[in-house]
Amino acid sequence: MMKRLFFSFLVTFSTLAAVATDSVTIKALFKEMPDSVIPYLSKNNRLDLIDFMESNMKAEITNAFGGKSLMTALTNDYINIRLNAACQLDILLLSTTQTTDNQSYIIAIVRTVGNENDVIESESPQFYTVDWKPLTADPLLTDTDRKRLESYLKPLKISKFPNKAIN
Repeated sequence: MMKRLFFSFLVTFSTLAAVATDSVTIKALFKEMPDSVIPYLSKNNRLDLIDFMESNMKAEITNAFGGKSLMTALTNDYINIRLNAACQLDILLLSTTQTTDNQSYIIAIVRTVGNENDVIESESPQFYTVDWKPLTADPLLTDTDRKRLESYLKPLKISKFPNKAIN
């Protein structure tokens, strides 16, 4: 009887441990992202970027428009991609305080236009479920992830406008 109880406990614990380690990662979601979300990058482009990063190589590919795109960061919950000379993406996996489609995570994409020498401004983040369905309302994020998202938003830097644009 004791052996049976111990065996049942062991099987239950092993199953729970396996489920806990099978967590959602931005890398897995990025691989399955529909091409329509970021038309610059095909699925093959996205897979190549991940492979290059994991091989400690320069993660640069020729994108769908014939230009160069470069992935500069890849973690379990964050990706940074320079799509071209004037646009970069920050893709974040964020925790919510309420479930969406039975998930407690959402995806945020922050597009920033400009570079160090030009106007720099972030667009409002676009939010998606982990199945890449657009969210119609801003999600309720945990305090930590709300602050994390805000750190990627860059307000318009007026001082960077060319003089001709101001006059």
